[in-house]
Amino acid sequence: LVCGKVLVEVGLFLFGLAFFVCAFSCATSSLEHGSHEGDGYENIANSGLSLFKMAFSMYSGQNYDGLDEHPALLFSVLAYIVTCIEFLSNLLIAQITCAYQECHRDMLGYARLSRGKIVAETM
Repeated sequence: LVCGKVLVEVGLFLFGLAFFVCAFSCATSSLEHGSHEGDGYENIANSGLSLFKMAFSMYSGQNYDGLDEHPALLFSVLAYIVTCIEFLSNLLIAQITCAYQECHRDMLGYARLSRGKIVAETM
């Protein structure tokens, strides 16, 4: 019961993250930042992969150092980090908390129904 409701919330989080990755990868790949081949932002697919790596903390620190040379790219990556990592992760925590509270209320209701059934059977 709990796992089903929590997995739905995690799925919604991953869907939202995929949406933000698509939006920001299109934006970063279309910027005029004078990127060189292999920096991770030359097309939408590579840009999306780089942003997914950032979201899951798999992006190396050396790649962040190269963003200082391109202010527009740096601003878009910072906006992505604030939006996805800060906002969406906090939203995921709030969703999981609410889903668990709802499940807890349901379990209390089932327990009351079960006790009521036992009382009715004994009478």
